[in-house]
Amino acid sequence: MARLYAQFLQSIQVLPGDAFLETTGSSLAHEGVGGAKKLIADAKAVGGGAIFIDEAYQLVSEHQQSGGQVLDFLLAEMENQVGTLVFILAGYSKQMEKFFEHNPGLLSRVPYTLKFADYTDAELLTMLEALVEKRYSGQMKVEDGIRGLYARIAIRRLGRGRGREGFGNARALQNMFSKVAQRQAERLEKDRKMSRITDDFMITKEDLIGPDPSQVLPQCTAWERLQKMIGLDSVKESVRNFFDLVNTNYHRELQEEEPLQMSLNRVFFGSPGTGKTTVAKLYGQILTELGLLSNGEGDTLDLCH
Repeated sequence: MARLYAQFLQSIQVLPGDAFLETTGSSLAHEGVGGAKKLIADAKAVGGGAIFIDEAYQLVSEHQQSGGQVLDFLLAEMENQVGTLVFILAGYSKQMEKFFEHNPGLLSRVPYTLKFADYTDAELLTMLEALVEKRYSGQMKVEDGIRGLYARIAIRRLGRGRGREGFGNARALQNMFSKVAQRQAERLEKDRKMSRITDDFMITKEDLIGPDPSQVLPQCTAWERLQKMIGLDSVKESVRNFFDLVNTNYHRELQEEEPLQMSLNRVFFGSPGTGKTTVAKLYGQILTELGLLSNGEGDTLDLCH
C-alpha cells in the first residue's frame, strides 16, 4: 500500500520523483543521523519520492540510544522536504501508539493514520484461492473444492490467531499453505514408496487439515511406548483424556462447530526418576504425529539456574 500511495502521489505530480526507499527504525537508529542524511540525499538524487520506515517505533527503543537524535532530525526534514519527499511510517498498532507519545511533534507532521484491520476468514479464503491458482497455474485440484469444507476449516484455524500479537495475516496464510504443501509432498512420497497411484495435482483433506486423530494414535510409536511404561496410570489417563478432546474437536470442526477450548501446555511434577522427562518427550512426539506441533524436538531447561 505504501508503494501504491507513493506512485499515486507521483502520478498526480504531488511528488516530483518516483523514488521509494525502504528502511526500518532499527536500521536508522543504528546508522545514526549520518545514515538518515544519506537516505534523504539518495531519494533527492533521483528527483524525490517516498521514504518508507517500517517498524518505526524501533527508533525510540530503549536499546537504540541514537534513535531519538535520528527522529529529531527526521521531524525537521519532514518540513524542509515538503513537495520533494514524503515519509511513510509503519508498525504494529500498540507500539506505534507509544511511538507517537514519545514526541509531540510527530502528530503535527504526520497527521493522518491508516489502520489496517486483520483479514477476515472470508478474505483469507479468497486469498488462499488466489494463491493456489497462481502457484499452480490453475492445475491444482482441492478435495471438496478450494472453498469447500476442508479449506474453510484450515482458514478458521488460522483465523483464531486474529487479534493476538504476532498474527501475520497474509504472511500467516503463506506459512499455513507451506505446511499444506509439505504434508502433500510427504503423502505423495509415502504413496510412491508403497506403489500407490498418485496425483501430484490434488490437495486432499489430510493435506489441508492434518490427519484424523483416531487414525493416528493406534499407529503412533510414542503413544505405544507411553502405554507400555510401568505405572503412571493417572498420567496415562490424563493424556488419554486430552487426546479424546483432540479427537472430539476434530469432528466438531467437520460439523463446522466451534472447537472446545484447550491448551497443549502441561505441568509435569513429581520426584526424580519417575519418568517426567521421558513422558514429556513422548507427549511432544505424539502432538507432532497429530499435526499439532511442527516437530517433536524439545529442550529441557533448568529454571533454577
